[in-house]
Amino acid sequence: MNAYVVVIFILALAYTFYMGFSDGANAVATCVATRAIKPRYAIAIAGAVKLIAPIVICYFLASDSVARTVGSLVKEEAFEGISAETGFVFMLSAMIAALGWSALCVLVSVPNSTSHTLLGGIVGAAIAAFGFDMIDWGLVGVRVILMVFLTPAICIVTGFLLSKLFRVICARMDRSVKKFFRAMQVINVMLLSTSISINNVQKAMGIYLLALVVCTGADGDTYAFDFWTVAVLSFAIMLGLLLGGYKLIYTVGKRIYRLGTLQSYVAQLSTAAVAFTCTFTGIPVSTGQVVSSSIIGVGIADRVSAVHWNAAGKIFTSWILTFPVAACMGAFVCVLAKAIAL
Repeated sequence: MNAYVVVIFILALAYTFYMGFSDGANAVATCVATRAIKPRYAIAIAGAVKLIAPIVICYFLASDSVARTVGSLVKEEAFEGISAETGFVFMLSAMIAALGWSALCVLVSVPNSTSHTLLGGIVGAAIAAFGFDMIDWGLVGVRVILMVFLTPAICIVTGFLLSKLFRVICARMDRSVKKFFRAMQVINVMLLSTSISINNVQKAMGIYLLALVVCTGADGDTYAFDFWTVAVLSFAIMLGLLLGGYKLIYTVGKRIYRLGTLQSYVAQLSTAAVAFTCTFTGIPVSTGQVVSSSIIGVGIADRVSAVHWNAAGKIFTSWILTFPVAACMGAFVCVLAKAIAL
């Protein structure tokens, strides 16, 4: 690992921490909002899972399809014959754009998709560094741009259908069913934390993989991630969760739709199903998008007017704008960096 890769890895660690800080509470938002679990216990459970799950799944089980997707957004021929300095400028520009846009969103309290910010930064910087034709637009179009619109639709439909199904199932049950679903939310928190953490950690693993390819000439197709890389990234996302996220609990758990115990369980189940499917098919999904859309689906199953559409509209708008804005920032930073450094 040379100095260039070390710098990019440190920036990837910082972004992983930010993903934990910003997205980490998605796993516990619904159960805390319904008072099924106290916030400190929910976050402690989620934090432990976020540390352990990526190590088990991404390292020991070698499940890294999302990381491979992130590492494949730019065609391999773009890196042929380039210097380590050129590769470093590209990666540095992508990370500065992602971190810069994320920091700006925090300062002005604008909803932000951490996933699409990172991916947009990479694509924009790559266009400026290597040219428009060097982007794998088939991959970007299907697994990134299309999913900005498709993922919310899938989650809304899934949340709606599961909500209707569970209402039919529970219609003839007594009130003890509420206690059952309240207890089951502990398991759901663990499942959600697993699905969210393994998707987010793999995005940072993909950044590290790209840095190795462009700065050292490593073979991205055959590279195997080592234990400490995965462990340190897992620790960063856990630390981000433990140090932040309470504001997000309120935003996701109450502002979109006021969840009851059953609705919370269904929203969690819907989110976990979609997030796991995306992760194991190599799709770097926005975890906030999945959670929020599932809640909207559950709310619509209750009644359309129950959803707070003003809050939902702001979130939807941010999802659509995040990728192109981050790509423009990535391109701008890369052009500036090339003029200064190369």
